[in-house]
Amino acid sequence: MDATSSSRSSPTPNDRRLAVARILGPKGLKGGVRVEPLTDWPERLAVGSELHLDGADEPTRITRVESGGRTLVLYLDGVETREAAEALGGRFLETPARPLPAATYYWDQLVGLEVVDTTGAAVGELVEIFRAGDNEVYRVVGPAGERLLPALRSVVLEIDLEHHRMTVAADDAEEVR
Repeated sequence: MDATSSSRSSPTPNDRRLAVARILGPKGLKGGVRVEPLTDWPERLAVGSELHLDGADEPTRITRVESGGRTLVLYLDGVETREAAEALGGRFLETPARPLPAATYYWDQLVGLEVVDTTGAAVGELVEIFRAGDNEVYRVVGPAGERLLPALRSVVLEIDLEHHRMTVAADDAEEVR
């Protein structure tokens, strides 16, 4: 199953925003902020992109981007000192949600789903999604304890958001731990 990262979104569907980066702290003296990217679409963090600081109505524009190894260093309109950058630590940069292709979901749409196997037996609740290398893994907690399920079409057979349910192959629900 394809999924796109972000568990942060606003409460209204029409104004849904997704976190695309977490601000880790300042970089240098001129207002740069080190960020952890949280998006599968790097172009969201390009020069000229307009993003919202979590909770802000007005967007801010990225004016410069530098590579920082596993992180990026972004320069934002109006953030011109180390002190201003320090004040942003721990906040998120958000963008309006994009419509996704069929059978592709945002993580926050999946967390909380009831997970059942093809026999109808309860497997548990999907409580967390994380990456293991290039793959996504669903952590499901239920009557038999915790299970880790790979997000593969051969394992996850159906996702029904309307009924808040995910159906997984019975063998995988039993064997994968």
